[in-house]
Amino acid sequence: MALTGAGGVASWFKGLTLATVLCTFALVVLGAVVRVTGSGLGCPDWPLCHGGALPPAESKAIIEWSHRVVASFLVGPLVLATSVSVWILYRRAAWLVAPATVALVMLVAQAVLGGFTVMHELPGALVTAHLALGEALLACLVLIWVVACRGALQRPSSTLPDGRPDRFPVLMLASAVGIYLLLLSGSYVSTSGSTGACLDWPTCNVDWPLAAGDVFPGGKLQAIHMAHRFVAVIIGIFVIYALHLGIRGRHRPSPIRYVSMAIATLFLIEVLVGFEAVRRDFPTDMRGLHQAVATGVWAMTVWLAAACFTRGDALEEEPAHA
Repeated sequence: MALTGAGGVASWFKGLTLATVLCTFALVVLGAVVRVTGSGLGCPDWPLCHGGALPPAESKAIIEWSHRVVASFLVGPLVLATSVSVWILYRRAAWLVAPATVALVMLVAQAVLGGFTVMHELPGALVTAHLALGEALLACLVLIWVVACRGALQRPSSTLPDGRPDRFPVLMLASAVGIYLLLLSGSYVSTSGSTGACLDWPTCNVDWPLAAGDVFPGGKLQAIHMAHRFVAVIIGIFVIYALHLGIRGRHRPSPIRYVSMAIATLFLIEVLVGFEAVRRDFPTDMRGLHQAVATGVWAMTVWLAAACFTRGDALEEEPAHA
């Protein structure tokens, strides 16, 4: 099936892919709530909770149980429905079949890894791997949504209308990789116990005026925390530079320009939330919000990177029922 032209993808399928993306985003955010509230062992067994189908009347158990319910009875069926729909209706559309198949494999692997993580009492490496897989699943589903709405990915034009080279698509692809690495570095800060290691910003536990060598005095935890900040600065500068090419490019489609503006704004909000979290000694609500905004930046960056490699139209042919 060619992925060019308009009208080939049913509206209900586009709605299904969007609903799947939104619910998976909510699941990732709920997973962050589980982590920042220390509820990962609220249900110390798996797949039951304290040996029963329902959790005890205790906040951490309810939070962890809610995360499992959303994963099992909402996200799981939606991903399965998306994959089956693609296999039946759009099985000749490679840019739908491949990510749909990978998404289903990721979903199963995520469920197994989640149970394994609980049974081994939340080792940091497994918690980070669980987040990494969840964010990758979200990206895969965003890709399906983009292809369903805009058409198959293809090589973009390498030049601008004025003849200059167009680096924006490649830079956005690199930005998506950078944001993903930034997410993982933030997860490592949390799982390593480094969240509260630095109680001021932008430096780490130093007295003013700064003396020689006063960058992040302290031990390993302070170094881990500050490393995340340095990674955020480096990747942030790169991403903002890439986004300005999308914002200033008058020749680019309006969705590309508007999403570029939205990501830049959301990235700035993420920085401000991080600063406020430090100022307030890392309360649970600010840590959860920090993760939620970061996941929003990630999902939108994936959308923008994928959209840059499409023509902006949809499937040409009708679904192949036979």
